[in-house]
Formats: sequence, C-alpha cells, structure tokens
Amino acid sequence: MKWETTHMDKGSKITFWCKLMESILLIALLSIPLFNQIAIALQSGDDIKLMGGMLYKECERLSGGAPYTITSAVIVFFGDVIFSIILWQFRQIFKNIRSGKIFTKNQTKRISVSGWCFIALSIYSITINLLISLIQSTDEITNYYITLDDLIYFPVGVGLVICSYVLHLATVMKEEQELVI
Repeated sequence: MKWETTHMDKGSKITFWCKLMESILLIALLSIPLFNQIAIALQSGDDIKLMGGMLYKECERLSGGAPYTITSAVIVFFGDVIFSIILWQFRQIFKNIRSGKIFTKNQTKRISVSGWCFIALSIYSITINLLISLIQSTDEITNYYITLDDLIYFPVGVGLVICSYVLHLATVMKEEQELVI
C-alpha cells in the first residue's frame, strides 16, 4: 500500500514538472524569435548585435537599403529557426515522458534531431561570425571572435546524438523483451 502512494506521488510530480517544462518551452518557442526580431528593428547605435558577433554600419555593402538591419534580421532568423526546432523537439520529449512513452522510436528521433540541431547551430554561428569578420576586415589583419555559445553547442549536440543512440538500443532491447514474453 505504501509503495502505491509513493508511486502515485512520484507520478504526479513527474506530470507537474513535464507540464511546466512543456509550458516554458512553448512560451520560449513563441517569444524568442519575436523578441529577437523586435530587438533588431528597435536597435540603435553604431552596431547591431548578432548571435555571437556584431555587424557594424561600415559593412553597408551586404544588402539593400538598410543592410545592417536586414542582414542582421535574416541571420538571426535562421539561427532562431534552428533554435525553435530544438525547443519544439524538447517540448515533444517532455510531452511523451508525461504520457509514459519513453522508449519509443519517436523519442529517439526527437533526441537525435535536437542533437543534430545543436551541432548545426554551432557550425552556423561559427560560420556567420567568420564571414562577418572577413567582410568587416578592411586591412590584412582580421579579428575573429569565438563565443562561448559556439563552443558549447557542439559538444551538447554530440552528447544528445550519443544519448539518442543509447536510447535507440534500449528501445530495441525493450521491444525484443516484449516479443519474448
């Protein structure tokens, strides 16, 4: 009897935390891209901040009328798309955990997609920072900055891909066990 009560308490705690995470991830999914684009549109000053670097007004040859604003909006938009995919995948992961679907192929796929998106976000950020540094460079010496985000996203992505593979193996073993029984 005591085990059932404890088990029910844990179940309701898991349900609560999963629902909370789903809500937080949904709010972040909707608000982060919107806030980023608003921040770019309202930006003032001599430079516009990007994911990891800055786009200076001297670099006006990138696009049409207001190149720094347009270019910044496009660059941030593509980064936000990748980040939104990650947030959506994590939201679905918590939704499946709440409903008790932990060892499924969809769960494995979602974790793998999240990992590959983290890797893509790292590569995208490094590439954009490098391109902006090269375009802004007027002399032979180019300053290039790598941010902490550039360095953290890649190992997190690799870790998630590895975890998805381990979860895939566990799912296969669970399915084999169910067939034997």
